[in-house]
Amino acid sequence: MFYTSYASSTGDRGPVERFHIDVQNEIYSVLGRSPAHEGRLKHAEPAPGPDPAVLSCRSMLVLYSADYLTDPQCAREWSVFRERLDRRTRQTGEQPDCLVGVVWRTEGLVLPRLVANTGHIVDEEYEGPGVMGLLQAPDRRSRYPDLVRRVAERLLRASRAPLPAMTETESRQVPSRFGPSRTGPQQREDAPAPRPPERERQAVLVLLTGTRDRMRGLRGSVGAYGDSPEEWRPFRPHSDEPALSVAGRAVRACGTEQLTVRTPELDEPEVLAGVDESAVVVLLVDPWLSRDPAFSTLWNRLARARANIAAVVVVLPRLDEESRQSAGSLRESLALTPARLLGASHHEVGSPESLTLAVAAVMADWGTGAGDTGPPPVPAGAVSVESSAERRIRRQRERVGWLKRGAGPWPPLLGRTPGESLGGG
Repeated sequence: MFYTSYASSTGDRGPVERFHIDVQNEIYSVLGRSPAHEGRLKHAEPAPGPDPAVLSCRSMLVLYSADYLTDPQCAREWSVFRERLDRRTRQTGEQPDCLVGVVWRTEGLVLPRLVANTGHIVDEEYEGPGVMGLLQAPDRRSRYPDLVRRVAERLLRASRAPLPAMTETESRQVPSRFGPSRTGPQQREDAPAPRPPERERQAVLVLLTGTRDRMRGLRGSVGAYGDSPEEWRPFRPHSDEPALSVAGRAVRACGTEQLTVRTPELDEPEVLAGVDESAVVVLLVDPWLSRDPAFSTLWNRLARARANIAAVVVVLPRLDEESRQSAGSLRESLALTPARLLGASHHEVGSPESLTLAVAAVMADWGTGAGDTGPPPVPAGAVSVESSAERRIRRQRERVGWLKRGAGPWPPLLGRTPGESLGGG
């Protein structure tokens, strides 16, 4: 009936099995126990291609994590199932709601715009801790049964819309839509990637933070703030460079000379008035500002703007002790805002280096175009976009920084190599 897809590299097989079984039992309680109503959990052992169940199941439950987005098998499973959805749409004109997703682990997770825009994430309210966080935290565990019920309801609804099955041979022709490589092993030769459009690049950086006086009411330490939002220096004491300067330098290094900066007030009615629809807009967000009651109103105004908001970059500095201690609540507070209404990729950065690379990746994706799988032209002296291996190593360092403070600005690596997140956060 349904298939549960997850990244086995996370080492969460036990909790994943529990979640799968809990959802399965909820479905049994409605339909009765029958082989026709039984779900299939992905095998723990890695495989070169998607599980055969992906080719014929009626719905797929996806457990998103940073590792999921860079696991080749997971990328193939997601892409093959999405192709089945697209075939159904082409045949009937309907948009089937058969892809059901949950955020499993939030650490380092950056949902690509293709995934974020699918609109299939169940119950965004819990995304702060993720499902794994609900299972681990006693104070949040009461929310877990309600989430299981919501997921089961979505899977039951999805089962009423049968999808066209796919043969194994056909599945090999489906290109991966994300992952270490965005192209499949046998990409169609009759569908060449379009060339990047020739246009003058325009970018807008929207800085969502406060002044020293405003932030005093939202947090304890305000040493990173100044008399204007532009003076926000979140990476002190490691770096005294303002976040806006770091992001702006990355934008210009990617070949974009036309850069506009906006620092809207929370009660400003037209946040992006006058911004050309062809410009790429990047929101640089201080998560502490989400504690201001007016922040959700501002977020809704951004969602209604006609501008092209490409990315939300949340700056959560890992060397700031107060931010480290409040990281969970800050993520949850930000998750309560209607962020997905923006239709943008989401990034969390903890250092000047990761902010530079996140902005560079956003600019590269925007310059390449939705259908282009090749790299955009890179001017001399530009910031290069990380490879999968480079991003995986940086992600690893960032995660260690949240666990313990190293002797220098970059702590030592863990022994296990975690997966990276697509999108360059």
